[in-house]
Amino acid sequence: MLLFAPRDHSRHDWLDAIRLLGRFHNHLSGVPSRLESHRGYLVDIYEPPTAPSSTVIFTPGLSIYGREDPRLRRFGFALQSAGLRVLIPDVPSLRALRITTEQPSEIKELLISLAKDSNLVTTPHLALMSVSFSSVFVLAAATEAALCKRLNAIGLIGGYFDIEKVARFLLTSPIADPYGKLIIVRSYLEQIGSYDADTLDLLDRAIHESAIQNSRAIPLDQLFDSASPKQASVLRLLAEPQSCGEIYEKVVNLFKHSWSGYSTAINFSDSMCPVFLLHGREDRVIPVEQSRWLSASLVKTGVPHRLCVSDLLAHGNATISFRRAVEIYRLTRAFAWFLGRAKGGRNQQAG
Repeated sequence: MLLFAPRDHSRHDWLDAIRLLGRFHNHLSGVPSRLESHRGYLVDIYEPPTAPSSTVIFTPGLSIYGREDPRLRRFGFALQSAGLRVLIPDVPSLRALRITTEQPSEIKELLISLAKDSNLVTTPHLALMSVSFSSVFVLAAATEAALCKRLNAIGLIGGYFDIEKVARFLLTSPIADPYGKLIIVRSYLEQIGSYDADTLDLLDRAIHESAIQNSRAIPLDQLFDSASPKQASVLRLLAEPQSCGEIYEKVVNLFKHSWSGYSTAINFSDSMCPVFLLHGREDRVIPVEQSRWLSASLVKTGVPHRLCVSDLLAHGNATISFRRAVEIYRLTRAFAWFLGRAKGGRNQQAG
């Protein structure tokens, strides 16, 4: 599925989109060009072989590997091959797999600060990208006066529009990936401070195991031993519908108050830079409907954007087979749209 509105005839960078997907498909490994430090944050830098046409700051999602996540590095090299200078900061709270009160403002301020650092952002053109739960940080930063006019485009992979609906899905749906539920429940219990250390340790262990085995969802009953009374009680907390419903109600209250920074109640305007939305059709952490709802909101405010829903993406994972020519064409077209804007096509008119 591809959707864009209003119609915008800025250039499509087809050649570099093909390079990007080709590099991604080939799983070429390596290490970033260099590692820098910015205000205490480590930043991986991916330099293209020729002068970069634009800089992309890519915010990781909730990943135990942070900037070193193989999936993220694979995408960093793919963007690099498309002529972009890529910056991927390491954010300790994201790497710790936590939802916290301070995290949204911390990351928004980091993005604004990185964008102002001329030693890191060496090009006149700038774009932001993010994946999963980090999409809200990029959206918030993109509407800040300090950054809004500086940006050419933003790209959100597997992002969300309504955090309360995401929480309901993760906590109550039988088809949701348990990994998301574990992170929300663990963060919630830490926030309210009413559970014992053993419970938190068991949740940490389960989250770590799920994070390490990120190519597949691990059922809860494989993460906890029901023969152990303590583990069985944690399993009931996570699996029983009544318990999950009660936690959901309390988590929603947190998202309205202490965790309000995760809300996408953002004032979009028609002066906002173009937005690229990419989502896996079968995403079991953040359902594809979230990007569709975000797309509809952008339509109402007149923000140029493109939504690409792909069968080739799960949550943060992608398997590209060139035998699926139609799907590859759609992905190529979507990335060509994004690259054209990231490299300076934001203000081009139809002609």
